[in-house]
Order: sequence, then C-alpha cells, then structure tokens
Amino acid sequence: MFAEIINLKSDLEHLKSAFGNALRVGAVEVVDPVKGYRLRIGKDRDGQPFLSPWLPHPESGKTSVPLKTGQIVGLVNPTGDMRQGLIFRGGYSGEHQSPNDDMAANVFEDAGVRITVADGALVITAGGVSVTVNASGLFVNGGRVDHDGRNIGSNHTHGGVFPGGAETGPPS
Repeated sequence: MFAEIINLKSDLEHLKSAFGNALRVGAVEVVDPVKGYRLRIGKDRDGQPFLSPWLPHPESGKTSVPLKTGQIVGLVNPTGDMRQGLIFRGGYSGEHQSPNDDMAANVFEDAGVRITVADGALVITAGGVSVTVNASGLFVNGGRVDHDGRNIGSNHTHGGVFPGGAETGPPS
C-alpha cells in the first residue's frame, strides 16, 4: 500500500509539471530562418535567460511574417514537453506596438511598407509613395510611375507633337 501511495504521489507531481508546462508565455529571444525560434520563458538560477528548445515558425502555407526579437508569443505544449510545442502570436508590447488604432481597419506594417484595408479601399504606402485602389479608381501619389521602363507619370513628355489631329509619339 505504501508503494502505491508513493507511485500516486510521483504521478501527481508528473501531472503537475506537465500541466504547468502546457501553456507558457514568453518573448522571442533567438531567431533563425531554418531552425525557427527560441523563447525567453524565464531566468535560470544565475539570472540568465532560460530559453525554450528550438520551435518551428508559426506560419504555414504561402505566408511568411517572421516573429521579431522581443515579440510576445505563447507556447502550447499539449504533453507538457516543450520540444513538442507550438508557438502562437501573443499580443502587442511596448517594443512591438500595434500599427493601427482603427478597429475597423486591417493593417500590415513591416520593413517600411504599410498596407491598409478599410472603408472599401486598399492603400499601400512605401517610402513617401502611396497607391490607393477604391471604388473611384486607382490613384498614385508621389514617386515616379513607369510602364515597361518608360515614365508615364504626371511629368512625362511626348515627342513628335504636331498641331492638328496627328498622333503623338510614345512617352519619353
């Protein structure tokens, strides 16, 4: 009977550990394009970061939006074993704030590009140039507009212009 109690206590301790490790929250500490991510999920006895094992990218299919160092994520370990864990995006933090305060808009912002979908419009902004597509049409503001290497923007010129009904030459 005493042995059974010891076994039950051991099983209970194992279940407590597995349950405690089933869901963890931490910040991305190490990023590797092949291996994935290591999360900072605590500190060791010496005060150094305690890192998770390598975890796979949380993307699948045709998207790639890599996590950034310091970004808050969650780690789900169904068996309590972090080596079998899956990352899910956590939330915003002081270091990684939301690019958007309009809850009716979908916004993607990274690497100097911002894409906004709101009010029936798509707006892409990069380096001082914006492209807007909405029910009224296509609008380009700033920068130069080229087609097949030729300037077709507001400042393009045409050669071969003659008075009357003649055709002009292509944009130069």
